[in-house]
Amino acid sequence: MHTRRRFLARALAGTLAGALALPASATAAPARETFPSRTLRLICSSPPGAPLDVISRRLAESLSRQLGVAVVVENKPGAAGVLAAAEVARATDGHTFLVTTNSPFITALAVMKSLPYDPQADFALISKIGASPTVLVANPKFGPGSLAELVALLKPGKANVTYGSWGPGTMPAQVMESLARKAGVALTEVPYRGSPPALQDVLANEVDMTFLSPQVALPLIEQGRIKPLAVVGGGRAALLPGVPTFAQAGYDDFVFGNPTWAGIAAPARMPPAALARMAQAIGVSVQDADMREFLVSIGFEAIGNTPQAFEEEYRAERAALLPLLEALGMMAR
Repeated sequence: MHTRRRFLARALAGTLAGALALPASATAAPARETFPSRTLRLICSSPPGAPLDVISRRLAESLSRQLGVAVVVENKPGAAGVLAAAEVARATDGHTFLVTTNSPFITALAVMKSLPYDPQADFALISKIGASPTVLVANPKFGPGSLAELVALLKPGKANVTYGSWGPGTMPAQVMESLARKAGVALTEVPYRGSPPALQDVLANEVDMTFLSPQVALPLIEQGRIKPLAVVGGGRAALLPGVPTFAQAGYDDFVFGNPTWAGIAAPARMPPAALARMAQAIGVSVQDADMREFLVSIGFEAIGNTPQAFEEEYRAERAALLPLLEALGMMAR
């Protein structure tokens, strides 16, 4: 996948130089289709109303203004993002893109024995739009109020403490099983199909803990319906500055500092010039003051990096998480 990145920076300049060098008879030949020439489709791997969906729709509005074509968002949630990714991987129209988290590229490997695409070969990463920390929260009746207190409760080996994951191999399972392994304790995973049902059972005191975005957690914390324990990410959440990170509690492995990100990708076969145009437009969108303010309001840090930077970060994330999934026994067999 990274091989295609090398061409993006030179794609537009190379096209222009090549055109100037051709004889008149050659330049008279029919030109390739200009990008974009019709409606763009953003296939979102989350359901309507989720943070990723809201980001997709705000991005679509900005891209439409810049590129002069309609941009539609189509939600295709399910199977750890695999359904959305598979549709984009097989798209041949040159105008279909994937808006997703890392799930179809990494987490899906822990869910499915085989994928209908190659996560590395079938996609061209364009830009990481933003990233958000995630908050470990608990029912207010749950005793521990910090990671230290949680580990102290678990150390004797008699407490049965549960956490709601978003399905096998998802971020909550990666983080909590890593915590258990590092602290030498045991936790009980209760898998759900996503965050909302896990939250409902925490609110009902059926499950002790789960993970939420800062945007979702904040009003519930203010209402006293949940309490925060720690933040997964590179720093404290802007919406919850009083909540320490896992690293500040002594857990500094990669998985504890890896935020949830929203990014955009395309089929690997898309022409480099089209990829370069989209990367430029997304960069402008994310740097817009209104867009940055919106991302902060939902708990995200605006990023808008280059394809090359996105590719490098993805390779580092993959290199760290796949061995972890293997070590935790989470890889599908």
